[in-house]
Amino acid sequence: MLSRLPSLVLLSQLLALALAAPELRLKHRIVHPSHPAPPFEDRATLLLSGSGPAAEARLVPSETFAHDLLQYFRTAEGLKDALYQVALEHPADSEQAQWATSSVLACHLPSSTSESFTIHLDQNGTPFSLDYFVGPIPHNGACPKRGRKPSAESSLAELRAIANTTVALRSPSFPPLPQLRVPPPVTAEGKPVEPPREKSFLEKYWMYIAIALVAMTLAPAPAEDDAGGRGQGSGGRR
Repeated sequence: MLSRLPSLVLLSQLLALALAAPELRLKHRIVHPSHPAPPFEDRATLLLSGSGPAAEARLVPSETFAHDLLQYFRTAEGLKDALYQVALEHPADSEQAQWATSSVLACHLPSSTSESFTIHLDQNGTPFSLDYFVGPIPHNGACPKRGRKPSAESSLAELRAIANTTVALRSPSFPPLPQLRVPPPVTAEGKPVEPPREKSFLEKYWMYIAIALVAMTLAPAPAEDDAGGRGQGSGGRR
């Protein structure tokens, strides 16, 4: 019995942390620029586990998600430029206008086979924003042409097939710090110290030039050619 006490204490601590963590929920709705925005409906609960690079997230769909999605499909068929909007509810803010939202064209929902959520975390690891994407989507972003409208007998199982959902967490990243140059030295008066003037060629090598001139001056004169002297003497006797 005593051996089970550590595991029970650990389980109670984990349960207390789970209950203390705020509940994060994702909302969704269909909006149109020319119509009043309807209230958000529950889409899923966002569950986070771990922290740092090992943190993971998954979504637990709400009980009404499939039914709401079917209604959104039907609404999108009759509204041009309608948007499917997903929002991240802020636990401390009940004002829906302050929630982080991400939208896609509602006309892409019936033909989508996958969706992805990118949850942005702050420095404390708390979600504060999201990005939402569906696919596949044409390169030009145009709405697909549909041959028929979804019937009232559309199978909910077929609608769930489009929700191949992936959830990714993105922590804040900071750019590398700029490499600053060393400030130039300054004098006591605050003026920059001027670098010394570069010496000229004569100023750098005058000593070597002077030594070379002295050596050339003190060098002995070359001896006269003996053959030339003899030739001048014989010419004088003639």
